[in-house]
Amino acid sequence: MAAAKKTAKKTAKKAAAKKAPAKKAPAKKTAAKKTAKKAAKKASGKKTSKKTAKKSTRKTTASASSAGNVVVASKVKDAVKNQDVRMSSDFPEALNAEVQELIDRATQRAKDNNRGTVRPSDL
Repeated sequence: MAAAKKTAKKTAKKAAAKKAPAKKAPAKKTAAKKTAKKAAKKASGKKTSKKTAKKSTRKTTASASSAGNVVVASKVKDAVKNQDVRMSSDFPEALNAEVQELIDRATQRAKDNNRGTVRPSDL
């Protein structure tokens, strides 16, 4: 009889576990979302809506990508290797800075000429 009670309890526990809905873990906020939300709160002085937070997150992400790598290190390495020389590990980073500077100057020249399109002549 004791064995029957134990079996009944185990069955009841299993059934209760199956019926209980699984709890979802809360989604983690990314650093960009947190930063954007804080910046929006400071600027407006009031609580921000989800819509405003999303917009500011998009702006933050877009500006962060413009500061990222423009050149592809593996392609640079292949090009240097074809010239029969070696490449230091910090060369792609320096090249990226130079390319970013060229892009900045070209976009500024296009803006100064009241154009929204960057042309090869801007280089």
